[in-house]
Amino acid sequence: MHRRTTAALSLTLLAATALAGCTSGEEEPDTTSSSSAPTTEGAAPADPDWFCRLFESETVDAATDGRADVAREAAVLETEDEYQCDVMVPTEDGGTEVALSLSMHRNIPNLADEILAEVKALEGNVPGPPYLGVSYVANTLAVSVVPCKAAPNAGDEATEVPYVFVARAQLDTEGAANGGLVEALNRLVQEMDQGVGCSPSNIEETDQGAQTQAPGDDAETTTAP
Repeated sequence: MHRRTTAALSLTLLAATALAGCTSGEEEPDTTSSSSAPTTEGAAPADPDWFCRLFESETVDAATDGRADVAREAAVLETEDEYQCDVMVPTEDGGTEVALSLSMHRNIPNLADEILAEVKALEGNVPGPPYLGVSYVANTLAVSVVPCKAAPNAGDEATEVPYVFVARAQLDTEGAANGGLVEALNRLVQEMDQGVGCSPSNIEETDQGAQTQAPGDDAETTTAP
């Protein structure tokens, strides 16, 4: 089973290009095992070492019709610049289906525009809060695009690159979990801000897509509302 590290260790790994390890630092478990391959094994959503712990239990319940007690989490994507964790629930035929997913993508060409186009094509989409940079929320999907430093300790003059944060609730077609998707993205962006430094105010949406701006005198680096 692939386990996530604590904040201090994960940010060290991030500096060594292991983006997937970002966690909150609220708890400080001991060392964990590591693997580069995705896993189909799952951990309970309450496990603080898992990336998907950023979803509150109420969000898992909302997205699974009250099945948080049987939900499990697994890493399904892990590369140098991308990480995704899925929350799965059992199906009647003995299999599993994905109820929620949370992913982070660093400096992937064209991805920001592709994901923003996807969420804006969904009926009922609305702009997200400004502390999530360029963001939109719709039933089943919330997206945030924020400029962040590429690594910890990069320095104030380091060039920022676009990070795309995505929260999905595939089974929740009525939007019961929408608020929880935004909360999970906010926690994720806050952790990246604490770890590498992010500037939500330094990005804007244009006809050509999400564009990073040069930092101004009033540029903000906090993601907290």
